[in-house]
Amino acid sequence: MRLLSNKEDKSLEKEMEGLKETMAIYLGSLIREVVKEFGDKGREVVKEAARKGGLWQGKKYISDNNIKERGTKAVADFFGKMSDVELFKIKNEEATDKRYVLKTDICPYIEIWREMGIPEDLPDFCILATHYDLGLAQAFNPKLKIKLPEDMIRGSSSCTYVFEEED
Repeated sequence: MRLLSNKEDKSLEKEMEGLKETMAIYLGSLIREVVKEFGDKGREVVKEAARKGGLWQGKKYISDNNIKERGTKAVADFFGKMSDVELFKIKNEEATDKRYVLKTDICPYIEIWREMGIPEDLPDFCILATHYDLGLAQAFNPKLKIKLPEDMIRGSSSCTYVFEEED
């Protein structure tokens, strides 16, 4: 295994920052324009597209890693091991057979979205975007639904994701 030099490490860090910025701008612009053009129908399209993308990635992860566990506790385990956990610093708050709650007070995109005016234009932005996470979770438990009772785009100091089975 080759260790990175300090110069290479800084270059990689700068590249990662650029990728995060690009992702935030692309996601923010795309969601805002779809909702602006199509209103409530656009909101539903964004949620379903995000959910299907997450579901695809979740199923791929399960297949690629030969994961056998399913259910809500498996969702908590999955989110706890995801590669972007360090990016968002998520904390598992609760994990039962039918309910999983995670929380974070770090969002690598929030400052860019604020600069873009997303909170003013689309205060429900994160509610729409988190359907990607719902798709990831549904790869393990298709009965799960998602709620986002608080998020930073609406002014909270943290984001709380609540995944629950619907009766």
